[in-house]
Amino acid sequence: LDAERLLVTPTGVRKDELSPDDLVLLRPDHDPRAARSASGLAPTSDLAIHLAIHAVRPDIVAVAHAHLPASMALTLAGEVPDPSALPETAFHLPRLPFVPFAPMGSDELAARIAAALTEAPDPLPHAVLLERHGAVAVGNSPDHAVDRLELIEVLCRTWRDALLVRAARQAVGPAAIL
Repeated sequence: LDAERLLVTPTGVRKDELSPDDLVLLRPDHDPRAARSASGLAPTSDLAIHLAIHAVRPDIVAVAHAHLPASMALTLAGEVPDPSALPETAFHLPRLPFVPFAPMGSDELAARIAAALTEAPDPLPHAVLLERHGAVAVGNSPDHAVDRLELIEVLCRTWRDALLVRAARQAVGPAAIL
């Protein structure tokens, strides 16, 4: 919301089932883990990520994190898609750093993400791909950050499909695929 207040989703509630009273208003200069929503819910278990990003990137307004199925599958298989492969991701996400696995909710994971989002050169990255944990995107509004997450999932689905087509061609030959 501003330099002194953050609004975060609660832990353990599906995002499509949230009401305004479920959102947690917190102040980073207080004990943010002790904050509760009007309905009594605790802040997201990934709170450390949000706090670390806001601390190092005062230029952003919103942080979005999602467990994107295709991104998790690719990184589980050891694949890291290149955003330059698609025109839209090349334009909107020219850099997509890969963050190695660390336990969810940990200060270690938060520090790795914050470091990746501040790594030179300019322009700074707008998103990161997390090993086995989805992705995190930042933006000047929640919609902007979520749009970037959607781009990552499009990239990962396309990358996955290309791998499958390539494997099928190798297995049965190009003529059988057509």
